[in-house]
Amino acid sequence: MKQKLLIGVSGGSGSGKTQFCKQFVEAFGEKRAILISADHYFKKELPKMISPLTQKEYDDWNSPESLNYNGLLEDTKKALEQDVDVVIVEGAYIFSYKELREMMQLKIFIDTDIELRLYRRIKRNMNLFHMEMDEIASYFVESAKFQEELYSTPTKVYADIILNGAKDFEVPIQILDAYIKSKL
Repeated sequence: MKQKLLIGVSGGSGSGKTQFCKQFVEAFGEKRAILISADHYFKKELPKMISPLTQKEYDDWNSPESLNYNGLLEDTKKALEQDVDVVIVEGAYIFSYKELREMMQLKIFIDTDIELRLYRRIKRNMNLFHMEMDEIASYFVESAKFQEELYSTPTKVYADIILNGAKDFEVPIQILDAYIKSKL
C-alpha cells in the first residue's frame, strides 16, 4: 500500500485555514490531495453556551462539542483509503481530538490577529449567509472569541508549524510541497 500523509490545519475562525487549504490542493493537484473541512460536520442540534460577557445564551458553533466527531473521523479514515497522496483535515478544533491529532503526520496552525479574523468573519458571513454586520460582530465578541480562547488557541501547542495568516501562503505552500515530496 502506498504511503499517505494526513495533514491537519487549524486556527481560529477567519484565520485563513480554508484559503490556505484550497490554495494547497490547487497547487498540489486535486487527484493527489483530498480536503476535508470540519465545517461540514456541525451537529444539527448544537450545544449551548452562556456568554461570559453578557450572560446571553448562544448556539455554540465554536467548541469541539459542536462537531460530529465520529463522522469526521470515519470520513477521514475513508479518505485515507482512497488513491491520493495527501488528506488534509481543516478546522478550528481538530487538534482537540487526540485520536485524530495522533493520526496526523503534520499539524499546521494558522495564527492571525483577532482584528483581521473578525473582519474576515464579517465579510464572509455577510456574503455567504446574508447576515448583518452587528449580528456577526456581536456573536463573535460575546461568544466565539471566548470559545476560541478555550478550545482553539490552546491547541497551538500541538502544531509542528505555525503560519502567519495575514501573509500570502505562496512560500509556505512551496515548503509544504517539498516536505510532502520528501515523505512520499
